[in-house]
Amino acid sequence: MSDGFNGVAAARIAALSVVALLPQLAVAGPDWLETTDAGSVIATAQVPSRPFGAAGLTSIAGSLSQGLTQPDYEDLYFIRVLIPTAFSVRPAFADFNVVVYLFNITVNGEGYGFLANDDESTSSTLPKLRHQSDDGTQVILVFPGDYVLGITGAGRVPVSRTGPMFNFASNTEVSGPDGPGGLNPLQGWSGVGETGRYGFTLEATDFPAVPAPGAAVAMLAVAGVAVSRRRRGK
Repeated sequence: MSDGFNGVAAARIAALSVVALLPQLAVAGPDWLETTDAGSVIATAQVPSRPFGAAGLTSIAGSLSQGLTQPDYEDLYFIRVLIPTAFSVRPAFADFNVVVYLFNITVNGEGYGFLANDDESTSSTLPKLRHQSDDGTQVILVFPGDYVLGITGAGRVPVSRTGPMFNFASNTEVSGPDGPGGLNPLQGWSGVGETGRYGFTLEATDFPAVPAPGAAVAMLAVAGVAVSRRRRGK
């Protein structure tokens, strides 16, 4: 056999091994399995590509780790939201305290904080992201299009040049970008996050339309966040 064939076979075996560790996902495996490492900033976010015959992007699986030379504390993926009011993201499986973020993408490729959740309820450390905030910021996902989904472990937070982008008054809130860095684009991450394997199910989503941001409506959504980013009464 050629080296190329052996390489493809090895990659398939590795992918199947990861899928086997995520039993609560569909038997056929996730629609998208993290390849190498999903990036940490918008420019390096992974772009899931549609496999032949795939109807939509309804599940993503991957892992975070301490790493041999450099830790991998966050994974970012482009996704496409089809029906904003029906949109949701929740873990099918996670063996650590996972946190989920949604970033809005501008025409020049910057990522602004949009929504985030740590825990779905007081009895669960698994998150659930819906189409609107419930923390008083009044952030609502209105426009279909491409966004970036961020996955981290508890303790790791996104920051802009002016600080953390989100401020969780409680672990269970779906937060808008009301932190001191909420008005500025994602620059990096701060803190040491938990690591492990994860699998997420997505509703009202699909594979991204293009490998780079470009929808003009994204600018309108960012404007909406800027107007309503602060909690009422604060």
